[in-house]
Amino acid sequence: MTLFTTLLSIHKTVTVRPTRYFIALVAVIVALFAEAYMHNYNIVYVMMFFVTAVAGTSTLFGMFNLYPLRLSFLSAGRLFAQSPGKLTFALRNESSYPCYDFYVRNGEEAFHFPSIAPNESKTFTMEGTFALRGIHPLPSFRIDSLFPLFHEIKHKTLAMKETVTVYPAAQGEPLEEARHIQNALQGDINDFDQVERYQKGENISRIHWPSLAKSDTMMSKKFLFERPQQTLRFVFQQLPGEKETRLSQLTLWVLECEARHQPFVIDLNGVLLDSRQMSTDAILTQLSLY
Repeated sequence: MTLFTTLLSIHKTVTVRPTRYFIALVAVIVALFAEAYMHNYNIVYVMMFFVTAVAGTSTLFGMFNLYPLRLSFLSAGRLFAQSPGKLTFALRNESSYPCYDFYVRNGEEAFHFPSIAPNESKTFTMEGTFALRGIHPLPSFRIDSLFPLFHEIKHKTLAMKETVTVYPAAQGEPLEEARHIQNALQGDINDFDQVERYQKGENISRIHWPSLAKSDTMMSKKFLFERPQQTLRFVFQQLPGEKETRLSQLTLWVLECEARHQPFVIDLNGVLLDSRQMSTDAILTQLSLY
């Protein structure tokens, strides 16, 4: 009864589709049958049955090869709307025999696994892009395999039950350029403070050229307004643009404040999001669900 249940489950889980080589296999079997029938060659009959048996056994082996594979979601980096993010999964072989030569596909992206040992897990990371903020279900995956013979391709679909939170797109005016609405920042945008070693990725306009002329070390300019003297306050209703534009602007500022270790408070229609009391991800989650 257990074997019958397993076979039924395999039949429901794994599907088989012929490839272009299946026609060649059928042609070979028909040719062998015609040759054996016309000339009454027993050896040709044996060969025909052997080829048919190998093809049928290949189908069963291929279905058993994919059946024990299970996929689980491990983690995700920060996901922002309209931007690619990283999703990490673990693929596990839950059987006592190895699984061979298959691909895990999600859309155009595919990951090839030559083999997975019994009770072994392998991880892989894929890019995921979500158009809108909010909570989204994870995409489904499809496993394909030609093992052990390539006259048929076997498929198995793996649906994910987990969801991920996608933050608003980090877009808008940088804090440096939004100085006119940031009364809590000390100093004017052009008030020079000091120079520090240039960090890769900084704007080229920040380079302090006199320092470069004196030595081989590239330095960048720092300004008074960048000192986190006070807590910044961002009011959702006072920002320009539509709702999504405002949320994107707040997301950008949250990330900039995190990088600068600058405390801030967001007034989200009366709900206060304080960086001194909440983590950055908790604040971004509130913005994504607003």
